[in-house]
Formats: sequence, C-alpha cells, structure tokens
Amino acid sequence: MDSAARRGFPFDWYPPAPVLVFPFPPMLAASKHSLPIGDQWLYEPKLDGFRGLLRHGTNGHVQLLSRNLRDLAPSFPELVQAAPSLPAGTLLDGEIVIADESGHADFGALQQRLTVARRAAGQVALQRPAVLLVFDVLELGGVPLTELPLRNRRKRLEDFLPGLHPCLQLVAQTRDLALAQQWLALLPALEGVVAKKSDGHYAPGRRDWVKVKRHRTVDCVVIGLAGDAVNPALVLGLRHADGILHHLGRFRGVICHVQRRSGCV
Repeated sequence: MDSAARRGFPFDWYPPAPVLVFPFPPMLAASKHSLPIGDQWLYEPKLDGFRGLLRHGTNGHVQLLSRNLRDLAPSFPELVQAAPSLPAGTLLDGEIVIADESGHADFGALQQRLTVARRAAGQVALQRPAVLLVFDVLELGGVPLTELPLRNRRKRLEDFLPGLHPCLQLVAQTRDLALAQQWLALLPALEGVVAKKSDGHYAPGRRDWVKVKRHRTVDCVVIGLAGDAVNPALVLGLRHADGILHHLGRFRGVICHVQRRSGCV
C-alpha cells in the first residue's frame, strides 16, 4: 500500500504479521539446573518420548511430524486414526509416549516402532498403542493461535480435548512450584519438568521454555569400549522390562584402567 492510499486511514498503517505455514519447527526448551520462580510460570511434567506435531488439515489430510519434521505417520497409525476426531484445521503439539506394563514411559518401545515395517505397524499398535500427550494447540478449526498467550491456548485445549479420543491426552499443568518440585523429586517415571511463561506466545524454533531434568541412576552393563587412548568411552547397555539388553549409549570422561600400551580400545 503506497502513501497516497494510506492517507484515508485514521490510524498508522502496519504491514500484516507473517503467517506461519505448516510445517514449521516446534518451540523448544533450554536445559537448566533449577525451575524458574515467579507467578508468570506454568509447570508441566515431561515424560520420555518423541516430540509429535499432529495436524488434521482443512482438507482432511493428516500429518504426524517429529521435532525435526520427519514423517512419523507410518510408525504410529493409531495417532493418525485419532486425528479425524479433531476439528478440521487443528494442529496439536505434544509428546508421543508408549507405556510399559507398569504405566511408565517406555522409550525403547518408541525406538522399536521406527524399525517396524509399515504393514506390521497397525498390529503392533493394537498390542501397545501410543498416546500423544498434548501440551499445546497452535491452530484450532482453521484459526491460528500461535500469537495467543499460553494461558489462552491452554484454555482452548481444556475446552475441547478431554474425552475426545483415548490416544489424545492432555498433559497436567500447575502454577504450584512446590508441586512441580515434588514431581522432580518423587516421580521416577518422569524425565523432568518444563516451565513456560503463561503470557508467552508460541515461537517456532526458539528455546524460550525451560526444562529441568530429573536426575536418575540406573544399573548398566559395560558391553564394550570405544574411542582411543586419548578419549576413551564405555559402551553401555541397559536391560529393559523385556529381559533383553539394549544399547544405551556411550559414556565419556571415564578413567580407563587398561594400560596405555593396550590402546584402551
């Protein structure tokens, strides 16, 4: 709009705000050692799962994307089937979780899903269905909500999501710092707690949330050595509930008691 066309406006003219076109990267959290304090903060428990963006498009098309915008739909057909229960033009953000026999999040089961053939994924989902633990709504009924404060987006979620579908569950949220600290101290099933400002907008790709991990100890098995004499690492395994030893990862910064001449590898 040129200056001549703007003269008739009784207010200053501003260009329209940019419109977010999905897919876009999800909002992220910065890791901290302690929870932030203040009335503006909301706290949510975080379970050990995959980030999941679930969209039911206005044309009926369903998308399920990971944090890195990878297509997860073939691995989690139960969530794809749950999406049509949402109003058309709705986009949810949450954590994909599979529970074990004790009701705890089983990250190993999620990883195994990624290796299951597309034809077999449906049968596996019937045996151990995944759940999307929803903590945000970015679009509802075709209306973008990312510019709304978190407290308003949360209210929209609470109004329509509970009871909508068994595979879509609302994450708990509290303003009570003491309760959030109890989650960290007393709930072994949690990965941690995420703190978010109640007046915060949804900023894709930005680390404006705060995540505090719960410190846990596990008994691992050393299944190998990696690296070299200068930078050795232990290769660790963890026995899951299925009784099978799964690769856990590499742990560096260890003291290697193997003599240097052996190469410590």
